[in-house]
Amino acid sequence: MRSRRYLLEYPTGARRRVYLGVVVLAVFISAFEGQLAPVLPLLLKDLGMTPAFYGSITAVSLLAGALAGYLGGEMVDRIGRVRVLIPFAFISAASCLYMAMAPDVLHFTAARISMNFVEGIAMAGTAPLIRDFTPRTGRAQAYAFWTWGPVGANFFAAAIAALTLQLFDYSWRAQIYLMAGVALLGAIIIVLILRDLHPDVRRQIRDTEGATRESLSGGAGSRSSLLTSRAFWTHVLAISCLYFFLATMNAYAQLMLVEFFGFSVRMASVVAMGFWVANLGASLFFARLSDRLRVRRGMVIGGGLTAAALLATLVTVMFTWPSTPGILVMGLFVLIGGSLGAVFSPWMASFSEAIEEIHPEGHGFAFGFNDVVKNLFILTSVLFAPHVADSLGWNAWMATVLVIFCAFVAFAVLIPRHAVPALREIDAESGSNRAEVLRAAQTK
Repeated sequence: MRSRRYLLEYPTGARRRVYLGVVVLAVFISAFEGQLAPVLPLLLKDLGMTPAFYGSITAVSLLAGALAGYLGGEMVDRIGRVRVLIPFAFISAASCLYMAMAPDVLHFTAARISMNFVEGIAMAGTAPLIRDFTPRTGRAQAYAFWTWGPVGANFFAAAIAALTLQLFDYSWRAQIYLMAGVALLGAIIIVLILRDLHPDVRRQIRDTEGATRESLSGGAGSRSSLLTSRAFWTHVLAISCLYFFLATMNAYAQLMLVEFFGFSVRMASVVAMGFWVANLGASLFFARLSDRLRVRRGMVIGGGLTAAALLATLVTVMFTWPSTPGILVMGLFVLIGGSLGAVFSPWMASFSEAIEEIHPEGHGFAFGFNDVVKNLFILTSVLFAPHVADSLGWNAWMATVLVIFCAFVAFAVLIPRHAVPALREIDAESGSNRAEVLRAAQTK
């Protein structure tokens, strides 16, 4: 029974990649369950709900998900990542069914908030699982695929709606029933395949599949050592400031393009899609480059500085040239999205590596705590953006965003470098000597 609950040896090769694939699948399914944008007009009309009220529900759901992420992080460190993920994946599918059966606004509100809470707990272990099953030599690329889950779910939900809405007489409930079916299938795959690493195996740090060592704390770190760490706080505050900008892009990019630049709704969607496609494409490229060069901090700073310069150009254009040609606006959006592709995966790899050095058993807590802080910034952006835009204009709001974005760059610069101790074990098959492995393992 013990061997069924835990992996007593670190998986390698194809077996390890299968586990990683299941973790990414879990993230994708969780994000797919909550994608109501393709059927939102139908849902609002059927339940008699205003967009403003739906926005309030979304805000409360966001807070519920952030709290759940923190609580789930506490649970996965104590109980195990997969042992928390499995039951809550099934509960999440049931919550999706509960939302599909909502006869009125009150029922829908309760269902939406409860589903976000359950998903927050279910997904709390996925980022730590990526760390568990990925040596540092490939970690940025693994996190790149992890971040692709939510974005890929956006495209998948839109595609499913486009293909099936007419078949189901344009019923928003039918779409959510499909989501629940996909979620149930995913939960079954998880329970059949995924396993937790044994705690003794999990607390080891791996620079390659066969090169292991202890953390700087010798495995004796604690949460208090995380919360008093400069590396922890600079990582958390940096990414939270960045999400202040991303929340604006996710929620209001099309609206800003239509109201300020005079784009058509269709053209605004094309520009916004260009931003996200450029970000997705660049993220894999820079993740691979980060792993190959073993550069994390430098890439986050470089991508942040480039994006800040481009964003400053956009803000300047908004104040001085409101009638900017559409092709220039589109170019700026695409370049900003591409520049940010150099940030996400290297940041996640850097954050997980910093946690490893301080408290290897604290990944659930660290990522959960980060989600709470990050979501507070997102909520602030989503709530205040329309009010500032209505009273002062979108250019004033984007100037505010630029200031917060510059804070992201400042915190990224403050992320400390840290030394890597000698490896306890060298992969005999790699042919690398100790000096070569140490050079490859230097933290950025």
